[in-house]
Amino acid sequence: MAVEEKRLYPRLSLKLEDGCFGHFKLANGESLSVPIINLSAGGINVIVPQKMVHKIKEGDLLMLKKIAGAASLQFLNDIKADIRWIKPLERSDYLSVGCRFKELSEPVRQQLGRFVDAERMARGQYT
Repeated sequence: MAVEEKRLYPRLSLKLEDGCFGHFKLANGESLSVPIINLSAGGINVIVPQKMVHKIKEGDLLMLKKIAGAASLQFLNDIKADIRWIKPLERSDYLSVGCRFKELSEPVRQQLGRFVDAERMARGQYT
């Protein structure tokens, strides 16, 4: 039996080996470049080194400046995202950080949705 997608926006799971990095500007103006582990038209999930946790907190507004490692995502730049949650990973030196995109225009959301759908299909992530 197929697993039913219950999320509003299906997400693309990525591996560290995929080499996709989100380049963010933090609320304090500092930059942060971190690996992306999943992406959807609704938001992004990244992993952040534990030593950086003091620079971010739930509710912070970040600016996704660009995504490196995926040329087809060059249209994603200067996107506001708020940190919804921060959770520890199995590896104690990293945290999983979930962000929701804010004020994303509908054409950009649709383009991102098409990218996620195509990549999920190519990677066998649809059941």
